[in-house]
Amino acid sequence: MHDFKRLLILLAACGTLTGTPAAHAADENDFNGAWIAWICPSGASRDLGKCANFVIELIQKDNKLCGTHVFATPGASQMDEGDAASLTGEIAGNTASVVVLSSRVSPPLRVSGELKLTKSNRLQWRRLENPSGDHLLPESAAFTKSRSKTLRTAAFERDLQLACAAQLTPPPPKEAPPEPALRPIPTDRIEQTK
Repeated sequence: MHDFKRLLILLAACGTLTGTPAAHAADENDFNGAWIAWICPSGASRDLGKCANFVIELIQKDNKLCGTHVFATPGASQMDEGDAASLTGEIAGNTASVVVLSSRVSPPLRVSGELKLTKSNRLQWRRLENPSGDHLLPESAAFTKSRSKTLRTAAFERDLQLACAAQLTPPPPKEAPPEPALRPIPTDRIEQTK
């Protein structure tokens, strides 16, 4: 949690949370990367003390999606963050049906949502349910792709890559059990029928 607070301060100071799309145009239906949403009250403009932040980092492989999330209330007074692979889902066209695991309770609370890519290289979040339990995930949010590939530490990025590789790679097909071997009948037990 302290790392995220420091990260928010650092990112604000460095200007990487500018809210402008990435410098290069994204491929159609490319969910990969770090995405940032500012959720501000009327009149507040990207003020860490007044605005909530929702950050997701996504890895896409074919029609599968895996990633992690962090939601921070204004001033990061409350957090809803997940471990590596706290977000998984399946993509159909420009929309992904996802499940986010909120670690604010044990065991983690499953929250269903939808991520939709727009033509303007933005990502729309919509929570599909509001399960009872302690989570902070907002009803909706509009994400902008970060210029940075990741907003996490190098160690966390490795953990995310490993966890998502396990989620995104289908298990090898199960081998059929070997057929029982035929045991030869001992010749001393064979009756001679002559």
